[in-house]
Amino acid sequence: MNAIVIIRPPCRNGSCAISRSIDIFQSFGGQCAARLAAYDLRFNDPAASGALRARAAELGVEPLDDVAGIACADVVLSLVVGAATKAVAAEAVFIDLNSVGPDTKALAAGAIATGKGSFVEGAVMARVPPYAEKVPILVAGRRAVEVAERLNALGMNLEAVGETPGQASSLKMIRSVMIKGVEALLIEALSSAERAGVTERILDSVQETFPGLDWRDVADYYLSRTFEHGARRVTEMTEAAETIESFGLNAPMSRAACETIAAAHAAMKDQGLSVNDGYRGFVPVLARRLARDS
Repeated sequence: MNAIVIIRPPCRNGSCAISRSIDIFQSFGGQCAARLAAYDLRFNDPAASGALRARAAELGVEPLDDVAGIACADVVLSLVVGAATKAVAAEAVFIDLNSVGPDTKALAAGAIATGKGSFVEGAVMARVPPYAEKVPILVAGRRAVEVAERLNALGMNLEAVGETPGQASSLKMIRSVMIKGVEALLIEALSSAERAGVTERILDSVQETFPGLDWRDVADYYLSRTFEHGARRVTEMTEAAETIESFGLNAPMSRAACETIAAAHAAMKDQGLSVNDGYRGFVPVLARRLARDS
């Protein structure tokens, strides 16, 4: 394999764009058999370019000045829908890792089909840290088995789940209903418990009913995700709801989770909170700011 190229849109705060894009490859270093390159719009932004290029150099990743540079790649990992589909080389594989539903993946697949490359869709099934290149990724498409074998040989952790694009993203979107549904339930239940003055008793009761998990740790984790990544999680849950509706089913729980997570994320902004405050820091703010009379 000659080259792997990662395409990434800029983050809102700028500094995280390249590091999040290539965290998957952070353990490869000089041992990787393939050349690693990345394209980010902020490589050409004078305000951000220096720091981003330095981070790329630190991780052994070549920054591309133009998206057309992906034409030399054997494998393109896309984290932005439709970013550079027309520039994919004839024998290259375009792997769409965006957290979107199967219908959205189909749009990217259609764009690739107009050229000569091959489309494989992927679903990242866990947070990248602490797994880095070992983060579990499901892939689907005609060349999914081949892609999994090639990238797993470089130390990644891909599993082919089918030959039809949409199978991997459907799995992830349906899973999101469960995962972010729990997040929304915690927001509503703990905010109510705080207003009633029974937060710890509620957690004790849930712990007794579901003893396999430490529910205080669970609350810490999910509320920190709402605080830090709420907007992105709402976008993913919107895609999840649309996925369910595409199967001819109603998605009231998913739509309600979107609304709950969005409201909680907004309520925690600009309140002097940090991601490490845990439920004991987040819940009082939610109980106060989510109140209908606030």
